[in-house]
Amino acid sequence: MRKKIGVSAALTSPFDDRGAIDWPRFAAHAKHLLAQGMRVVTAFGTTGEGISISASARAPLYERMAAAGIGAGSLVECVYGPSSQDAGDHARRSLDAGCGGILLTPPFYFKQPTEEGVYRWFSEVLERVGPAGRDVILYNIPGLTGVRIGPKLVARLRSAFPQAIAGVKDSSGDWDQTTALLAGHRDLAILVGHEGHLARAVRQGASGAISGVANFAPALVAKLVRGEDDPVIDALLGMLLELPVVPAVKAVLAARTGDAAWLRVRAPLEAIGEASGLEACRRMAAMVSAEAADQTTMST
Repeated sequence: MRKKIGVSAALTSPFDDRGAIDWPRFAAHAKHLLAQGMRVVTAFGTTGEGISISASARAPLYERMAAAGIGAGSLVECVYGPSSQDAGDHARRSLDAGCGGILLTPPFYFKQPTEEGVYRWFSEVLERVGPAGRDVILYNIPGLTGVRIGPKLVARLRSAFPQAIAGVKDSSGDWDQTTALLAGHRDLAILVGHEGHLARAVRQGASGAISGVANFAPALVAKLVRGEDDPVIDALLGMLLELPVVPAVKAVLAARTGDAAWLRVRAPLEAIGEASGLEACRRMAAMVSAEAADQTTMST
C-alpha cells in the first residue's frame, strides 16, 4: 500500500440535475487524474459525499468504471457503517470486485466510544470480511466521526488482522497525532489528509495522501508528496477552510474546468452560492493555474 498510494485524489462526486451520480463525469474525472500519474483514486470519501449516497446508488461503481476503461485495482473505495454488518458486507463486495483498497470509516453515531468498543467494531467488520481482507486503510477523521484512531488501536488491529491492515489515513489535522502514528507504524501507509502538514510528514516517513485538493491541483499535491514545501498550499488552505470545504472543492473544480455541473452537492450540504464565496473559489482556481504555468516554464 505504501507503493500503491503516493497521491490519490479523494474524488469529488458529480451529480446530475436530479441528484443522481453523474457516472460519465465521474469516470472522466477519475480517468483524467489517473492520467496525471496517480496509481489509484479514492471514491466516495468525505470529499466525495459518500455518506450521503446510498449503497444501492454506489453499487455500479466497478461496472461503470470498467466500461470507461478503469480497472477495479485503480480504485480505493470508502466504506461506512455505522453497523459492523453493513460495513463488513460492503467491504467484502468491494474486495471481491478487485478494488485497490478499502478506506474504512469507524462507527460514527454513538459519541465518545471506548477504545475497546471501537476495536470490537473494527474486529467485527474484518471478521465478516474473512480471509478476503486486505489493503484496509483505517480512516481517522475524528472531527466528523467523533472517534479517534490512535497508535495503540492501530497496533491491536494489525496484530489481530496482519493480512488486512495496510495503512491509516490521518485527517485529524493534529500534528502530534500524525507524528505518533509515524513513530509507531512507519512501515504502514500513513496518509495525511491535511495538505498543510503533508510535505513535513513525508519527510518524516509518511507515504502520501488521499487528498481533496488533488481534485483540482494534482501537481501541487504531488510536489508535497515528494516532501517539497510550497507556499501556495498555505494560501489555498487559508481560503478553502474559510468556506464549507466540500462545496468549495467542487466550486474550485468548476472554475478550473469551466463546467458548472460540478457545483451540485447533495443534502445536507449546499452549493456555494454567495458571490464572495464563488469569487474566492475562482481566485483559488487562478492560483492553481498560475502555479501549474510556473512549473511548466521551469521544466522547459
